[in-house]
Parts: sequence; structure tokens; C-alpha cells
Amino acid sequence: MPEHLRAEGRPVRLIASDLDGTVIGHDFRFRPRTLAAIAAARDAGIQVVFVTGRPKRWLDPLHEQLEDVGVVICSNGAVIYDPGTEEVLGASVFEVNEALPVIEDVRRAFPDSLFAAETLDRVHTDHGWSRTDRMELRDIVEAPVTESLEPGTEVVKLLAKLDGADPEHYFERVRDVVAGRLAVTHSVAAAPLVEMGQRGLTKARTLERFAAGLGISRDEVMAFGDMPNDLEMLTWAGRGYAMADGHPGVVAAVERTAPAFAEDGVAQVIEHYLDHEHRAPSREADHA
Repeated sequence: MPEHLRAEGRPVRLIASDLDGTVIGHDFRFRPRTLAAIAAARDAGIQVVFVTGRPKRWLDPLHEQLEDVGVVICSNGAVIYDPGTEEVLGASVFEVNEALPVIEDVRRAFPDSLFAAETLDRVHTDHGWSRTDRMELRDIVEAPVTESLEPGTEVVKLLAKLDGADPEHYFERVRDVVAGRLAVTHSVAAAPLVEMGQRGLTKARTLERFAAGLGISRDEVMAFGDMPNDLEMLTWAGRGYAMADGHPGVVAAVERTAPAFAEDGVAQVIEHYLDHEHRAPSREADHA
């Protein structure tokens, strides 16, 4: 029996999914079967939360395609955001004085590196940082990041990139330079782009707190993802699935594999669960 079809133990009460490469493609569109599976899960009483590296201002594809987006965990776990009310429900940030030494050290190792710093309401970018990296940027301050970030600024995410570098080598070297001062990850396989957040931050840490607030344990969580920034979430969840066409290191490290995005992998897993394992709570249980 394929891994994504085997039966498990605890019922699923929460589905957590990455966005890019997992449920939406390079065109920022959901596949119809995936949309139907998400709706079916919600109709069955299962909560669905998207957990993404995207900042909260990059959620337009969700608004355009979903009737109910729900709460979204953004920026690799740094921000919990309700798009319906446009309210930030929680944020894990770090001070600019933590970012500046990291920028200096990375630039010393890689002098041609460019930097961007995400705050809750805008992004600061060095001159030369392309505005077409994955999606057009809005609310942008284009100036040397080390000069445009004012003292006391709270940073959501610090990004470093080096055009022309080998993505894996650049990531590994930057991680070594940062040396644990910030959380370091990456989410774009073909790009030499490194993402840094508050020390200890992962998607898993924020998802665990979010689930706990709902009274949901890790054994009741099903999670999907494809890149290194998803790894901790996939190994934390009771049922974590790496996408078959995801980063090889993630696929190797995660026990379960979902079919590829182009094969509606997330939809296949959800459909099988709903058809063969899901049981709606009984009325007796509701009144126990």
C-alpha cells in the first residue's frame, strides 16, 4: 500500500499546509481538486491552516480563490494573521540590533550579498534587489538596509541573496556565519536566497502553539510541505507528508510522502483520509 494511503491512529482535527509547491503552483493558483479537498475537509469539521514563508501582504492568491481563507501562519512562523479582519494575532520578531551584526558578518564572507528586511508593514531592500522575486513587492523602502532600518525597528524576517551562487552552498555558508544568532532556513530550491527569523523560530513552533490554543495535539495534526523551511513542521505533526517532488533532503527526512503537486498530492491524501478513516464526532461524544 502506498505510504499516503496507509491507515493511522488518532483522528485528524487540523490540517496544516505549506503553500508554494504544495497546494499552489508557480502561477500562484490552486488546482481545482485541491480546492475541493480543502472544502471537503472543512465541511467534515477539520480545521485547515496555511503555514507559509510568504509575508502577510502576499496572500492575494488565497483571497482570490478561497471563500474562507482562515487564519494564516506567515513568514515561516513569525506572524499569525487573520486576513478576514486584517489583524495580526501574534508576531515573533527580533530587534534591528540583532540583524545588523549578521548583515555585516555575511557581507564580510560574501561581499556581493544583497539584503532585505521584512517588518510587519513594509520591506526594506538594498539597491539592486529585484522587485520580481516571486511576486511584485509593495510598501517597499529601497535603500541600503543597514541605513534604512531605524533603531528599535522590529524585524520579522531578514533575507540575504547572492545572485549566481550555488543555492545549497550559499545557504550552508550563511548558516555557519550566523551561528545560531537567528533561525536560518530556505524555501526556494533554485535561488541562492536565505531566510532568517527570530532565534529558535520554525513553522513547527508556531503551529504547535496555534494547535494548543485549539486544544489539538500533534497526533491530531496532518501537515504537508516541500522545502527545508517545512521540515520541522512535517516531523512534528502526527501525520507529516513531504511532497514527492519536494526538496530531496526533506523527502528523505520525512516518514510519509504525498504524490507530487502536479498529481494533486495533497488532495489525494485528504480524500483518502475522508473516505476511509474520518469519523464525525458522535452525538454521545458531544454530550459526554
